[in-house]
Amino acid sequence: MKLISVDDIQQGMVLAQNVYTLDDQLVLPKGTAIDPKAIRRLHNYNIFNVFINEDDEKPESIKSSSEESFGKRLKESEEFKNFKKALENDAMHLETALKQSFTSDEAIKSQSLVAPVMMLFDQNDTGAGIMDIIHNMRGYDDAIYMHSINVALISNMIARWMRKSDDEIRIVTTAGLVHDIGKLVIPQDILTKTTPLTARENETLKTHAQLGYQLLKDKDIDQHIKNAVLMHHERHDGSGYPFGIKGEQIDEVARIIAVADIYDDLTSKRANHDPVSPFKVIGAFETDGLIKYDADVILTFLNHIANTFLANKVRLSNNLEGEVIYINPDNLSRPTVKCGDSFIDLSRMKDVYITEII
Repeated sequence: MKLISVDDIQQGMVLAQNVYTLDDQLVLPKGTAIDPKAIRRLHNYNIFNVFINEDDEKPESIKSSSEESFGKRLKESEEFKNFKKALENDAMHLETALKQSFTSDEAIKSQSLVAPVMMLFDQNDTGAGIMDIIHNMRGYDDAIYMHSINVALISNMIARWMRKSDDEIRIVTTAGLVHDIGKLVIPQDILTKTTPLTARENETLKTHAQLGYQLLKDKDIDQHIKNAVLMHHERHDGSGYPFGIKGEQIDEVARIIAVADIYDDLTSKRANHDPVSPFKVIGAFETDGLIKYDADVILTFLNHIANTFLANKVRLSNNLEGEVIYINPDNLSRPTVKCGDSFIDLSRMKDVYITEII
């Protein structure tokens, strides 16, 4: 293994270590065979040096790398496979823990509850590359447990990006894990309904915030976590529920959970909807995010999340497929996409948009 300048890197070299940005976001996973796309991604993230294998001439890897998207290479990495297995195990652990807390008077052991999730950041060098991994794990139809794990992970990342203290990050992560605990009381046929909810069913579903707070209010757990369970559907402009409170009336932890919750809910498979393109969600955040969400939270999230899609392969509304090569800082939801030999600047082509990450 040796350290070389990105300016000296050549096709055929193979990364000996994961490559991260200064704020710990995964750029390329260990084992990536360097090709023009990988070099472009390194430059886009202002990476200056990387570790490569000494025996780095592997022409067959060049062919494989050039034909596969970053997402596909990531899915084939050991890091992704280990993370996926750990995530599924954590979802089962969370289900058991929440049901036990619901059916007994025992205190929620928040330390043991959050420990497996925190370990996902410490094991296998995942770091903030967790966001890249989450992007490539869509497909689970789980209204509570897998969703809660994802919200905890995304909330954790937002708190890290906001430079919160370790204690604050742990509180935010725990709040993400239990934010939907009230859904344990909601009839299962409402949670799994594949057609639109009736007005009455929707009102029943909305009670999960208050029901969740009732389950936790007498538990020995941080008040910010209880407030987040109660307030994660409140909105900055007062348009949320259950109380229609606004601005600083909403707990600071709930403001983080609100963004993570809606982003994961929309971009994941659900019983009543297929995943929405992350770029469509980002576009909605750009349009009304400052109205509905805390400014510090939504701006921090937007300024980081779009860049995690660089070098990902996408499908456009005109059925062309290409690679995201540039994120427009003034229009995050409409990047530049390279399709074959053509460069499509979506900020100028308003009638074309990204439909999915592939």
